[in-house]
Amino acid sequence: MEMINAEVRAFLNRYYRPVSDALDPFRETGEKDRIPIILKETETVLTMLLKLKKPARVLEIGTAIGYSAAFFALSCPEAEIYTIEKDELAYSAARLNVKRAGVSDRVQLLFGDGQEQIERLRDRGIADIDFVFIDAAKSHYKRFLESALEICGDGAVIVSDNILMHGLTVFESDAPDGKHRRKHNTNRRKMREYLDFITRDPRMTTSLMTVGDGMAVTLYEKK
Repeated sequence: MEMINAEVRAFLNRYYRPVSDALDPFRETGEKDRIPIILKETETVLTMLLKLKKPARVLEIGTAIGYSAAFFALSCPEAEIYTIEKDELAYSAARLNVKRAGVSDRVQLLFGDGQEQIERLRDRGIADIDFVFIDAAKSHYKRFLESALEICGDGAVIVSDNILMHGLTVFESDAPDGKHRRKHNTNRRKMREYLDFITRDPRMTTSLMTVGDGMAVTLYEKK
């Protein structure tokens, strides 16, 4: 389900400008082949947040083919980027794409489960992450974030993408019939639990937006 009228989205996207021309062919390929990459309106909001925050260390959970990792590196030329991907084919594609974008020297690609890889970063002494982007398996957002908070610094900004799941989070009638219904119901329940967590935990101040397929922007303050 489109949460925003398609004509309105198309109108707004006329004003989209990439942070670097190096991303143009990357996006064209992703959109042509229907490979999941961040939407233009999502990228625009991220660009503004990065300019305001000026992070030194970015953690991404859900690399996919590496578009957003390259975007973070090009947007923050002084920052270290840590990005985690569990799918082997996507991970291999990301390694190639990050290299093509010319940012492989600042992007550390980690293969495996998000929580496990974050724990390894913690054990390596990586800390004071000041920007987190979560765009991975929707039913695991909460455990990914709980792990990430262990290595986040005070004042970290956390962006959770695709929180509306094409309306599934909101409208129970959107769940398909048949064998996939249980999975969709689980995803809805888990996402709602996650939204409860980031909006009610006293350490976090969160704004929920209808940008793209839904976005949550959270400010984390250690208590």
